[in-house]
Amino acid sequence: GFLAAGVHAGIKKKGALDLGLLVSEKEALIVGMFTINKVKAPPVQISQRRARRGVAIGIIVNSGNANACTGEQGMADAMLLTEKVGHYMDCSAQKILPASTGVIGRPLPMTSILNALPSCQRSFL
Repeated sequence: GFLAAGVHAGIKKKGALDLGLLVSEKEALIVGMFTINKVKAPPVQISQRRARRGVAIGIIVNSGNANACTGEQGMADAMLLTEKVGHYMDCSAQKILPASTGVIGRPLPMTSILNALPSCQRSFL
């Protein structure tokens, strides 16, 4: 089966849910559809590479910040996020796909997001 959770991580204002985690209880076969734009945000680049393997455990999604046009820091942030989720889920970060949507050109508020991850994991539905 699958487990899902959504929490407020402080990306959006007024307590809106802005961080979601969907995980499979075991490795799942995956397929991805990705933009054909030449400019791809770090989460798209990472997910596209990892989807080629055809298997994953989960996807971590944030809204309110696209983590696009954020340079090397955006890539490092997306990689760190998947590493942390992989640690919490006791799996390789390579089996976690990042996804972001929202404002372009702003760095992710990583401290807020990383602080919200444990409560996200605890609130699985």
